[in-house]
Amino acid sequence: MSDLIERAKTFYRLALTEPKRACDEFLAEDFVLENRLPAHFPFGGVYRGAEGFLTYLGELVEAIDMGPLQIDAWVADGNEVVMRGTEASTVKNTGRRYAMSFVHWLSFDENGRVTVMREFNDTATMACLLYTSPSP
Repeated sequence: MSDLIERAKTFYRLALTEPKRACDEFLAEDFVLENRLPAHFPFGGVYRGAEGFLTYLGELVEAIDMGPLQIDAWVADGNEVVMRGTEASTVKNTGRRYAMSFVHWLSFDENGRVTVMREFNDTATMACLLYTSPSP
């Protein structure tokens, strides 16, 4: 397995358990996170640097009770790592549970630090879950 895949796995583990440490140990100074969701979605947009990453995580925690990420593929090519998986979580404002597919793409610099993180989510599923009340 690629060293970058191992770095990516460690980054995600820390991001979900020790976010500040993940920033300190893994993010490049010019880090950018892109989560191109519609403007009215929480935790969508472009976030810059460690402060932006921590803001993103805060917005995520406000909107959902995140369950475990089930990763079914890790692929490394050059300085990039792509992971594919499913997230099973609960939306706080609707109480709805969901399982949603996603792809995350990471780009690393020559020092093994993450420069770009891009999220690709099932936006249609997210819209239904974030903005619809649970059935009685």
